[in-house]
Amino acid sequence: MCSELFSKGVYYQMVPAALLGGQRGDPDIKEEATSLAPLQGKIDHIYHVRNSVDRRKSADKKKDSTATRRLYHRSLFYKNFVALDKPLIIPEGKTDAVYLRAAITSLTAFHPKLGAIEQGKLKLKIRFLNQTSTVHDVLQLGGGTGDFKFFMLRYKELLSSYKHCPLSHPVILLIDNDDGANEVFSVAKQLGVTGISHTSTAPFYRIHNNLLLVKTPETGPSKGKTCIENLFPLSVLATELDGKKFDPDKKHGEAGKYGKTRFAEKVVRPNVSTIDFSKFAELLNRIALVMDDYLAAKLQ
Repeated sequence: MCSELFSKGVYYQMVPAALLGGQRGDPDIKEEATSLAPLQGKIDHIYHVRNSVDRRKSADKKKDSTATRRLYHRSLFYKNFVALDKPLIIPEGKTDAVYLRAAITSLTAFHPKLGAIEQGKLKLKIRFLNQTSTVHDVLQLGGGTGDFKFFMLRYKELLSSYKHCPLSHPVILLIDNDDGANEVFSVAKQLGVTGISHTSTAPFYRIHNNLLLVKTPETGPSKGKTCIENLFPLSVLATELDGKKFDPDKKHGEAGKYGKTRFAEKVVRPNVSTIDFSKFAELLNRIALVMDDYLAAKLQ
């Protein structure tokens, strides 16, 4: 089934004849599947069972991958980056998705291109990579810019292994335009991207095919350097929780401070209707421009 999917974009499953109007005892019928979900569910189950009985350390599993792990990686890559159903954003951390959802909700100028309120809830036209522990382990994404470098370097090679490669939507790597981006810039230049730096102002940078890079706007006081938290008003960043102050660079156990997760869940999420998200407009505009440019290129 996987071979057919990766080479032709379709796969078939055997369905009991009785479910399709046949008689009891009739042989099963081969039917084209209309969704990736049944196959992905089977692969998920097989991987988790076999991975649980593989007692090797995580590093050893990555270094000497089993056939099951390699297949699982291929299926996740195909689902998320090759045959994706919406533009995909891969942020550096989980909290970035909370911020962007809130900003899209608040900034109606980006409705309905990025999302819109339907029956009182935000319905997105984009999606964010679900940065689970499994995604981090198998796809090696979710650990910030260090993972991005490895992903960028391998992307072209990984795409080439799929004969069916629709690439209907862009994949956007979203990074903070701070010191942590230096190595990402270096890899981007290695891959042929020109003119990228902390002070460059292009809305996006094409890495390879449907993989693009977007950085936070260059509005910081120190040579244009910014992180996504800089887009919040100072009054919001100054919010105290239980007598603790917000520090996006908080170290584990550091006294008197709270970190990004609590800021996203206890400050941003409950106060979407009152926070001023106007500084997020330029970042959301860059995402929208990626979508417009990619669609225009596909239509040529």
